[in-house]
Amino acid sequence: MSGERSAATSSGTGYGAINNNKVKGVNGVGKHHKNVERSFLTRVFELDTRNTTVAKEFRAGTTSFLTMAYILLVNPEILGTPHTGIARGDVVIGTALASAFASFIVGFFGNLPFGCAPGLGLSAYLSYGLVQGRGIPWQGALTTCVVTGAIMLLLAITRLSDLMMSFIPRTIKSATVVGMGLLLSFIGMQTIHVVVAADDDSLIKLGPLDNWEVWLSLIGLILLATLTYHHVRGAVLIGIFVLTMILWQSDNSWPDKIIEIPNTERANSIFQASLSFDLIDESYIPGILAFLSVGIFDVSGVMYACSRLANLQDKETGETPGGKWAFIATALGTIVAGLLGCSPIIIHLESVAGIKEGGRTGLTACVISFWFLVSVLFAPLFGDIPVYATAPVLLLIGSMMMGEASEINWRSMYEAVPAFLTLAMMPLTFSIPNGIFFGTVSHILLYITTGEFFTWFKEYFFSRSIRRYDSFEEATKLTTQGGDIEDNNNRKVAEKIPSFFGVEPYERSPSLLLRQEEYDFEDQGF
Repeated sequence: MSGERSAATSSGTGYGAINNNKVKGVNGVGKHHKNVERSFLTRVFELDTRNTTVAKEFRAGTTSFLTMAYILLVNPEILGTPHTGIARGDVVIGTALASAFASFIVGFFGNLPFGCAPGLGLSAYLSYGLVQGRGIPWQGALTTCVVTGAIMLLLAITRLSDLMMSFIPRTIKSATVVGMGLLLSFIGMQTIHVVVAADDDSLIKLGPLDNWEVWLSLIGLILLATLTYHHVRGAVLIGIFVLTMILWQSDNSWPDKIIEIPNTERANSIFQASLSFDLIDESYIPGILAFLSVGIFDVSGVMYACSRLANLQDKETGETPGGKWAFIATALGTIVAGLLGCSPIIIHLESVAGIKEGGRTGLTACVISFWFLVSVLFAPLFGDIPVYATAPVLLLIGSMMMGEASEINWRSMYEAVPAFLTLAMMPLTFSIPNGIFFGTVSHILLYITTGEFFTWFKEYFFSRSIRRYDSFEEATKLTTQGGDIEDNNNRKVAEKIPSFFGVEPYERSPSLLLRQEEYDFEDQGF
């Protein structure tokens, strides 16, 4: 193996250049073809640059898919007849094909390890909010999906989506990661009935613990944590496999079928754009705005969390390389989903399961795409994986995402309150966009009430020593780091900027910084 690796990466140009001196004889021909394949995958997905391998990416993609596979069962339950009038068989195929298409786009073109699939919250809104609540025909509801996807595509191409992301404070972004971890953990606890619905006073309570499957799932969490602690390759897949075998054997619930040809109730209906643009009027605008806002906030938040965990963010700007393709992929996927009788596409938070397994490139997403295509035929097998086998993965990931809380300055109310609202509202309202909204709004209000806006105003207009940074992200990055910071010209910048109210200096100004050697606050009477 090591010989093959050295042959693939020895002298030559480009990634994985082949050392022809080592390709000899019949066996050499086999090595030659294998090295050509490795070289192709390395060039396309930059495997060497991101310190990963084909095997690791395949494991990661498979892991992510297994944690996302529930969407193939749950989405038809929400969107299928009798809720909307859309045939259940069409929803299954539409979910699989749209997810495969979007995951391939974000993987092949964006080189990001993100899995894309319909969002259950958006599916519920389409079914219960638009069709049943507002009385909108299902053709019109699907049309809103297509229109939403087209608008998102326009925002992505014009980079307006990136601009919108740049104005989300870093504190909110870090809190988003923590909030997503809490939400994932809450979903996992609900799935195995550790927490259940209660009365109106307490809302939720501890569920019955007399079910042995609950205890098996919790033991599975310990197994996953132990395997992860010892750096066992494929820890998540091993855990899911072991728990699945035990559960299937215990109640003899082995899958009746492994392969099944999909059956659509309406002949070729998924290829007929059952849309109704004639029905579109002002009553559809709230639905389009809801899909659009949730989609942008959801994709932004999940992409930040996943890229942060995968260490893919640019250290200078904080941006995710290829992030534009995440928006393009979800936009195109949403258009395709609307045409196939499905709800809008988002980046699934379960992608962090694959990232935990070592996924770092778009090859992980392409593997997810492959499994979604295969799932059209193997739906019975994937659909029978017990929830008690996959829930521990969500709990493990949730615990790992809590580490991002250390990036928040909890001693400053200016950061602590918006961060708290962000991470608390996500599990409490079962919505990622809600958390980002509450956190961002509170951040803006505190920016004014704490005097930080006036501090920035005074510095910007009345200090001759002020200097502009090249971008909002650069200024934000410098202001959220502790200690003395050097700018691009090797000049020291001040760590502290005075509060407008003249109390103690505020350590993390949200705006511009002053050069320490040119402006001494104490000499100015602050």
